Amino acid sequence: MNPALLIPLQLLLTCALQVLFFQNMALWEGYGILTFHTLGILLLPLNTRPIILMLVSASVGAVVDLFAFGGGLFTSSAVAMGLFLPFINRLLAPREGYEVTDEPSIKSMGIQWFSIRTIAALLIHNLWMFSLEAGRWNLILSGWGKAVTSTLLCWLLFAVVLQLVQAKGKKR
Repeated sequence: MNPALLIPLQLLLTCALQVLFFQNMALWEGYGILTFHTLGILLLPLNTRPIILMLVSASVGAVVDLFAFGGGLFTSSAVAMGLFLPFINRLLAPREGYEVTDEPSIKSMGIQWFSIRTIAALLIHNLWMFSLEAGRWNLILSGWGKAVTSTLLCWLLFAVVLQLVQAKGKKR
């Protein structure tokens, strides 16, 4: 499919699934919060300019905030993740650099690369979100525990979803 159509479609789909399905799902007394909208941000092309990445992240977060009455919590968390994503990509880049055709997916880059990148980005997103949500210093450790468990749960969900929906391809 044409990438110019695929990218907005996957952003719209992940936002819609977050708002319609995952928004009110809290597992293990709040220790398992699924932030499915972040998958759309993580699947943006690796050569996306940082300013575009920040604007798209802010837009995705704002859409989720609008429907979840988050008060900017999802927007600021998505922007924090978008801010660090280019740095994470540079840290994980192969010696010869990324090719133009490389996608940030399991089929293109392999499960190890995808897992490290996804867990790092989700950890930034969730630590920011749950730290802000805690609101008081005596709740911060509980918030960080929720961030870690939610990160691992989302990583597992993303890996399963991508394995189910992406066609088999040649991995690097």
